Amino acid sequence: MIIEEPLGRILDIYCDVNSLDLVNNISENLKGYDEVKLKQQLRDAIENDSISTKSYEIVTGEEYESQEDLKAWFVELWEIIFKTKYSDKL
Repeated sequence: MIIEEPLGRILDIYCDVNSLDLVNNISENLKGYDEVKLKQQLRDAIENDSISTKSYEIVTGEEYESQEDLKAWFVELWEIIFKTKYSDKL
């Protein structure tokens, strides 16, 4: 499964196993990305498991043992990108 833009691009650039040191720079570099769509995609990944561990590994090279582990990473990623707790999104 291909991960659509803009989330696919963000994961490719900032979450690649070889560039994880860049992950904390995401929020500073959101210009040019559709932030509303990015939130929708990440919310869908968290709430509906719309991105499998295999799809994530294909894009980033990073393996997750379970969907729950990947979900926890997506919640953390939400907090890094949007500078707010995921539960505060409402």
